[in-house]
Amino acid sequence: MRRITYSILTTAVLTYCSYAQWSTDPTNNLIVGYGLLPEIASDSAGGCYITYEQNLGYPRRLVLERLDRYGYKPWGTSIRILGELPEQWFAKITEDGRGGVLIAYSDDSIAQIGGTFRIRVQRVDSSGNLLWGATGVRVSISETNQDQQAIVPDGEGGCIVAWVDTMGDLRINRIDSLGTRLWGDSGRYVWNSPERPLMISDGQKGVIMIFGASRIQRFDALGNGLWGPSGVQQDQIGIQRIAPDGYSGLVIAGMKYLDYNNGDPYWRATCQRVDSSGVILWGNDGIILEDSLQSTGLNPPWVVIEANQDGGATIAWGKRARPNIMRTFTQRVRESGESVFQDGAIQVSTVDSTSMATWAVFTSIEDSKIYISTDSRYRNSIVAQRIDTAGVRLWDTADVTLNVPVFSDARASTDCRGGAIVVGFHQFDFSIRALQVSKNGNLGEVITSIENLVLEIPQQLYLYQNYPNPFNPTTIIQFDIPSESWVKLNVYNMLGQQIQTLVNDTKMPGKHSVSFNALRIPSGVYLYKLETKNSILSRKLTILK
Repeated sequence: MRRITYSILTTAVLTYCSYAQWSTDPTNNLIVGYGLLPEIASDSAGGCYITYEQNLGYPRRLVLERLDRYGYKPWGTSIRILGELPEQWFAKITEDGRGGVLIAYSDDSIAQIGGTFRIRVQRVDSSGNLLWGATGVRVSISETNQDQQAIVPDGEGGCIVAWVDTMGDLRINRIDSLGTRLWGDSGRYVWNSPERPLMISDGQKGVIMIFGASRIQRFDALGNGLWGPSGVQQDQIGIQRIAPDGYSGLVIAGMKYLDYNNGDPYWRATCQRVDSSGVILWGNDGIILEDSLQSTGLNPPWVVIEANQDGGATIAWGKRARPNIMRTFTQRVRESGESVFQDGAIQVSTVDSTSMATWAVFTSIEDSKIYISTDSRYRNSIVAQRIDTAGVRLWDTADVTLNVPVFSDARASTDCRGGAIVVGFHQFDFSIRALQVSKNGNLGEVITSIENLVLEIPQQLYLYQNYPNPFNPTTIIQFDIPSESWVKLNVYNMLGQQIQTLVNDTKMPGKHSVSFNALRIPSGVYLYKLETKNSILSRKLTILK
């Protein structure tokens, strides 16, 4: 082991980067470039990837930027994402699980009305190399137009992309890490549904998607529908957002329409869980979070969801408290469907606002959650609050102001250090701007997370035997990482079938440990495999029930 000693000036054993470029001023966030429609994805190393459209006219030019953890551009300049036609825009992006990014985008002829529309996908590594050729790959070679794409990683460096064709048919294809279409040159037909679906990875190289407003289907790594020919129907929830449950199922959050009262619609905030076999777990009507809600218009109140580490989820929703006052509430729900906050939902912000709307929730340290909201305070703004698992607000009770005035088309991502990164554009000059907030609620504070005064750095990659072994139902798996690296830790049965992903992230050098819960896995001998870009190590474990 190498020993690296760090000196500190305070009792908090942390070091902060004094030369970060992130702004600490919410009225003057970092300018990334100029354009429209930004999208963001984590780089799994404290920074992010951002796409946006450079031209304000036509043809649009799609570019990709990377910001490192300090807010600097390690590539120096943006990378153009090209297709075979003159115009590229409407991107959706996601992490590739290797420290890079996957981009699904529309490749079009120059035509505001009519014309040719093709969905392409490009993979870019952390050094800015285009991995799937200069123009990416098509998700389908069909000559029908393609639109309304959605993308999730497949866990193997590739992705699964859904799109809608000219006939209003929803189709799906898997593109592997080399850019090969795995589910046929035209993909798989899903349903006649003209809207972009909701999608999440199932953690097993497949995907779970919601389409047609209330139909749910899971596709395995081969593109087979696992929940019957037409999926599972769930029309009692009013589905709006979804999150993985950690067991190849999902948790759903929605607003169910109830009735009109004095000319105003009333709604019910609900959540539901569906297991890996497509079984609805929390009753036909789901868990009622709050009843008889009103919004400020005819549209339903918004709702957002984030997975918890225990298989449950955290849900946030809005409601009209009184005329011209909107409030945000939140509740944590366990895997069983039991509410964590026994006294009822908690108000996210203590400050009343005419337009308080939480649009993103992220997991921070110790499974606490960061809530990012648009708010009418301070000439309109974006504010944030962090709440722990007991429902205690950890930041300023008046929230942390991230941006003034509010971004348009704001998007957010985790910074992989317990904080978040937000991107958007200002309409007055069309500048693409980004900000970073730390786990402490401070703008522009970069935490390098030195947890011990003397840090032991391993000399080599090493995978320890799990302890205890045999075990029931939990065990600890430890591994050493000699340098910052992407790491995957999977569990397999003796047939080589993947059972569960325990780690799929970039890790700092040092010793790491992860808990494996085999509550739903039968007794037997299994393999756990540690994989980096250059090495693979494996050991056996035994579940004894």
